[in-house]
Amino acid sequence: MSHKLSLESRLVEWSERHAMLMGLAIGGLWFKSPPEFLAAMAAASFLALIHQFRREWTPSGAFGAANAITLMRLMATLFLLLFPLSNGWFLASFALTILYADHWDGWLARRRGLTSPFGDCFDKEVDAFFFLTLCLLLYNRGHVGIWILFPGLLRYLFVLFVKLAGPPRRVAAGNRFTRSVSVIAIVVFVLCLLPVELHCTGFAVAATFALCASFLYSLFQLYRPQRPA
Repeated sequence: MSHKLSLESRLVEWSERHAMLMGLAIGGLWFKSPPEFLAAMAAASFLALIHQFRREWTPSGAFGAANAITLMRLMATLFLLLFPLSNGWFLASFALTILYADHWDGWLARRRGLTSPFGDCFDKEVDAFFFLTLCLLLYNRGHVGIWILFPGLLRYLFVLFVKLAGPPRRVAAGNRFTRSVSVIAIVVFVLCLLPVELHCTGFAVAATFALCASFLYSLFQLYRPQRPA
C-alpha cells in the first residue's frame, strides 16, 4: 500500500513540474514564441515521465497496449501542433480521430487489467496537452483572440492551485458533469476548426465558462469542509 501511495505522490510531483513547464510554454506563446517551443517542452516532459516510471507503467511492469495508444495520441497531437493541416475539414477530422482514440486506451486498460496510476496520469496529461493544442490551432487560424489560450491553461492552473493550497480534504471521484463538460468543450473547439460559418467566438466563450465552472466544482469537492459525524 505504501508503495502505491509513494508512486502516486511521485506522479503528483511530476504533474506539478509539468504544469509549471507548460505554464512557461504558454507564456511564451503569449509573446509569439513558435509552436516548436511548446512541442519541444511538452515532448521533453513526457519523455521524462515515461523514463522515470519505466518499471511502474502497468502492474506487470510492461508498457502495455493501453499506454501505447495514449503514446500514439501524444505523437498525433505533436504532429498536429507542428504540422497543422491547411484544410479545415482534414484538420478537424484528424483532431476527432485523436479524441475518439481516447476512448480506447481506458477501455483496453480495464479489459486487460492494465490500469495503473501511471496510465491514469499519462492519459489525463495527454488529454490536457491535446486540448491546449486545439486552443493554439484556433488562435493561429485567426478564429478567436489570444484569450483562447486561457482554457488550455486551466488544467495546469488546477494542479498548481492544489499544490499551493495543500493536501485536499477529500478525494474527489470523477463525475459525469466534469467529464461531459470536457468532452463537449473539445468537440466545440474541433467544430470551430471547420471552414464553415460558425459563431466560434460565442461558442468558445460558452465552452470556456463551462470549463471554469467544472474546475471550480472539482476544487469545491476537494476542499469543502467535512460534515460533522
